[in-house]
Amino acid sequence: MSKITQLDPTYNLWLSYSWSNNNHGICGHTFEVIDYYHILKDNFKTGILLAEDITWNTFEASIRAKYDFTDIEIEDIKANTVFANRPTLVKGTNILFTDGGIVNNSDKTLLFDNIFYLACGNKEIKDNNNNKVWILQDDRVYEPVKVNGVDYKKKILFSRLKPITQSKDAVLVYATKNCRDISNYEELRQYGNDILVITNEENKPADLNGFTFVTPPVDNLFEQFTTYVYTPVTRKWDCSPRFIAECKHYGKNVVFHNIDYWEEDKGLYWRNWDIKNDYDSLDLHYSDDIVNILKGIIC
Repeated sequence: MSKITQLDPTYNLWLSYSWSNNNHGICGHTFEVIDYYHILKDNFKTGILLAEDITWNTFEASIRAKYDFTDIEIEDIKANTVFANRPTLVKGTNILFTDGGIVNNSDKTLLFDNIFYLACGNKEIKDNNNNKVWILQDDRVYEPVKVNGVDYKKKILFSRLKPITQSKDAVLVYATKNCRDISNYEELRQYGNDILVITNEENKPADLNGFTFVTPPVDNLFEQFTTYVYTPVTRKWDCSPRFIAECKHYGKNVVFHNIDYWEEDKGLYWRNWDIKNDYDSLDLHYSDDIVNILKGIIC
């Protein structure tokens, strides 16, 4: 059965990320929506579309845990957010997806004047022949776009991330089953004696001395560790890793464990290069290039 969502036509830009039968949950794409909303809302009448079974309470909690926004700013986000559980047809003016995953879902119909994607690993969106579809991508990472490609790399709203007051002397590891499954925890002991592992409930191993296993979300996460161990991604592709950039912002150490595919994973390679050599270029600010890019197309 078709689920139809008609977005308010007085808004000239919507921000969202892809949806399917499986939940992203609160993820990097959620925070990208928040980041870009904050800097675009003063230039466009901007709304947020969340199309999974996420509630305002969950969304608000993630905002308050991550950012130092005031109550007034959070109320503004609430007033301009639409919740629609997995629509199959969406109609509006212009929409920007912080990922490209929705193109894999043939049962979705998007009726917009313009559709923008911040490239995220999906190569199929580059083969479109639709002059209303625009691909914003880091040209160092991706092959050229055939139609309507714009050289642009994702950024992070560092200026509004919540300050931290302390850091526990511990090591952090992600071991989620879908992409970072770890078979040998013992080899991680080389990085420290107190290791915090974030994983799925079904993926927790038996208790191991020196390891603490928790499921996300983790309150005050950046206060829980001093060193982050970046472990391999199954698909050997991490399009624009956010967490290692946030580690740089908070002064955390990052160790790359068993990463032997740097040439294959250009997303990881160039994000790490920027962190080391051009960190300021990752900072999302009010005069970011994306403002003029969008103005040149939708205004």
